[in-house]
Amino acid sequence: MIWRYRLILFILVLLFLVIIARLFYWQVVKAQELSVLAQSQYGAAVKIIPQRGEIKTSDGFPIVANKISFLLFANPKEIIDKKSTADVLSPILGNSKASISAQLKADRFWIPVKSDISLEEKERIEKLGLAGIGFEKQYSRFYPEASMAAHLVGFVGKDETGEDKGYFGLEGYYDRLLGGKKGVAVQIHDAQGRPILAASNANTKAVDGSNLTLSINRSMQFIASEKLKEGVEKYGASGGMVGIIEPKTGNIIAMASLPSFSPDSFQDFPQNLYKNPFISNLFEPGSTIKPLIMSSALDSKLVKPETKCPICGQPVTIGGYEIHTWNNKYYENQDMIGVIQHSDNVGMVYVAQKLGTDRMVKYLTNFGIGDITGVDLQGEVSQSLPPVNAWYPVDLATK
Repeated sequence: MIWRYRLILFILVLLFLVIIARLFYWQVVKAQELSVLAQSQYGAAVKIIPQRGEIKTSDGFPIVANKISFLLFANPKEIIDKKSTADVLSPILGNSKASISAQLKADRFWIPVKSDISLEEKERIEKLGLAGIGFEKQYSRFYPEASMAAHLVGFVGKDETGEDKGYFGLEGYYDRLLGGKKGVAVQIHDAQGRPILAASNANTKAVDGSNLTLSINRSMQFIASEKLKEGVEKYGASGGMVGIIEPKTGNIIAMASLPSFSPDSFQDFPQNLYKNPFISNLFEPGSTIKPLIMSSALDSKLVKPETKCPICGQPVTIGGYEIHTWNNKYYENQDMIGVIQHSDNVGMVYVAQKLGTDRMVKYLTNFGIGDITGVDLQGEVSQSLPPVNAWYPVDLATK
């Protein structure tokens, strides 16, 4: 009889070990795989979209803000009469009955039907009491006055994955700062696909984007935009730019460009309008470079403010090119102060020749000519200065 007790004990111990081994296999070896499988059947990772930061002028007025809209979603497994649901949603959403009906036939617990639903549309749909229909809050960009500063602020579009992304201007340069950090929550469903909870931990919570306050003066920006528009229309110009900088600080207090676009509907405009010509186009500096050349010659002690210009009485010929003043007026023996006051091209030829190519390149390089400024706007480009041996006499005279 003793051997029977021992056999039974052995079988019980063996079964116990088998159960322990099986539990170890499912709870330890296959734990991760089962967790993923369970989530795929009963739960889904839901992105928590943060609120994008606002962009404000120096007086705290938002020229780029957010407006609340809604994403309409559906749980097809809860919708009994899909055709009837599509029929009542179609006139409110503006989508065809066929397209909505096709979406509702998906064998899934959650499908997006339409984004950017207004509060009024949301309330109209809620009053219908449709089963399996729900809403998620969204944020879309709103530009109260940014049409007068479209090149400055840029716009928010979609990247290759369909996520919001800033492009051009401030929206592009500060995209990560303004965009914040997305969060993730796990939405758990019951056997019928109904959501029962959503959980997120401290590491996956959404962080709203930071606000951005500019040095832009709203009144100056408006005036600059209006005056630029008047000037372009008056003279039939193809475009124009106005920039206003505070001399003591270097702060930009206004920046406007034409032709422009609307950030609200950027997709309706040609893409070549998105770039800010202030920072993305290359052009001759013209008379704005004359103070730099004059200050270089003064710093080198090659001229003094009272130095007379011996060639300023008439046009001058350099390398086969005749150089005139901008208004064909000439001031014989004027001093260097007069050369700057009259923006005298001939007088600047005299100063440039005194300076020479080597010094010219050295000083212009020290002034940062040829480098990007580092302005916090997306899309800035620059053109390097040519090497000293690539300069011709006329280049020296006309820089």
